[in-house]
Amino acid sequence: MNTGLTPVMIAGLTFAYLGGAVLLAVGIYLSVRRGRIHPLLLVSISAISFSWIEAPYDWAMYAQFPPALPRMPSWWPLNMTWGGGLPSSVPIGYISYFVFPALIGATVGRWLVKRFGWRRPQTLLIAGFGVGFSWALFFNAVVGAQLGVFYYGYVIPGLAIFEGTKHQYPIYDSIAMGVQMMVFAYLLGRTDDQGRNVIEVWADKRSSSKVGAGVLSVVAVVIVGHLLYGAVFAPHLATKLGGYVTVGPTEQLFPGVPNQPK
Repeated sequence: MNTGLTPVMIAGLTFAYLGGAVLLAVGIYLSVRRGRIHPLLLVSISAISFSWIEAPYDWAMYAQFPPALPRMPSWWPLNMTWGGGLPSSVPIGYISYFVFPALIGATVGRWLVKRFGWRRPQTLLIAGFGVGFSWALFFNAVVGAQLGVFYYGYVIPGLAIFEGTKHQYPIYDSIAMGVQMMVFAYLLGRTDDQGRNVIEVWADKRSSSKVGAGVLSVVAVVIVGHLLYGAVFAPHLATKLGGYVTVGPTEQLFPGVPNQPK
């Protein structure tokens, strides 16, 4: 049956669902084996917790998705994504999208520290940002805007590649996503001799039990994720509301769906 999904769209959906499920399962397994929540599970929980902000983020960035993609129901919080609402793959796909590059960034950062003796905090942050920026650039500019998984209706003049065409991509999106992945890489890569990251160390000081420390860790990482995503989203929202996002193609991005108005 023809669903209207292209092979690239199917690959993207598979990556979102399968990758997110695998990372979540590995995080749970490592947590059970460890006897306390693992940093991998912590960042996975954080990623899926702020996935609801993707819809207003899409609206502010003028991101449009193909009509064929399944969408979240209307009750989804602030379901502002133009053309039918937030794609249903986003919540669990946020784990795949943010945690995979964070793991790579943490691995690269640790290798650089070991190889050159550089300071661990700064190295992890720089490596995390570099990997995150490159990851977002590939997925959003190439897989998304070039191959038609999604398009950006408008961009800020002078701050996009392929500006004014159907395949334009706002480079500031990669900067924002790189910052989010940078912090996740730090949380995964900077651990003590017990394998605890900075949030777990903080939680242990404030709770006398593993269960209490685990609950505190989850609450804290969810708050950190929301504050960080809110911080990188705020400039996009401000420029959209301020009328600075003005450059876009004249052609219709997807058949049957009008382009999002300014």
